[in-house]
Amino acid sequence: MENRKQLKKALEYYEIIIFENKEYDTNDFYNLKRELLKGEHLDLIEIFEVLESMIEKRHNDLMNRRLNLLTIWSTIFLPLSFYTGLWGMNFDDVPLISDDHGFWIFAVLTIGTVVGMWLYFKRNKWI
Repeated sequence: MENRKQLKKALEYYEIIIFENKEYDTNDFYNLKRELLKGEHLDLIEIFEVLESMIEKRHNDLMNRRLNLLTIWSTIFLPLSFYTGLWGMNFDDVPLISDDHGFWIFAVLTIGTVVGMWLYFKRNKWI
């Protein structure tokens, strides 16, 4: 019975840490799971599984936010790569390359694309 109280106290400790989003030792956390599985503590195992799923959800949310940011940056730079590839070709038939204001048109187009996409993402609350 004393062992059960210690396991329950350890589980409550990890519950507080997880809810407050503090750092914890993963090895100790899973050693607690091993101890719970050794005994017949089904109710404590259910609480542990809930805490484990909360940790997994937090990690998934973090990964989704990182991938979202990476996707947004990739989407912004994709048209810029196309523009530089088109106007960086080494022949004279590229549109606007021989024009006196070709550089400034290119600069306005690239800056306008970046600003336009940034505003679109902000308006849709993706950033």
